Amino acid sequence: MLQCVRGMCTETATAGLGYDVPGTRAWLYDLDAATIAGTSRQRDMIMPLCRAHADRIKVPVGWVLDDQRAPAPEPVVARPEPSTVAADGAEPLFRPRSRPEPAEMSQPEPEREPAAPSLLERAFRAAPSR
Repeated sequence: MLQCVRGMCTETATAGLGYDVPGTRAWLYDLDAATIAGTSRQRDMIMPLCRAHADRIKVPVGWVLDDQRAPAPEPVVARPEPSTVAADGAEPLFRPRSRPEPAEMSQPEPEREPAAPSLLERAFRAAPSR
């Protein structure tokens, strides 16, 4: 398999970049075994890129990029619904928060004792004034 030609990239190439300078056009296409095993002239005319570098390719201003690659498959992620009961049915895994009763909300917070002066405040009090 071909490696991506971008510097320091060790990923396998999945796309080829071709370009037509007089026509100011570039195109991306999927690399397949036939393209890779083609003549040396065909291989010299492609720039093999990994999926990440092909996705980020930019062409010069005024050029047209024609992406002929097949769309990437959508990842399938299974997200099970959270259960409120443990597997053995003995203890709930989590309890939904209950809203506080209006009577609880209307009670004022208890008054706190004033905090001790900070170290900086004590230092300024102890310093002689000029």
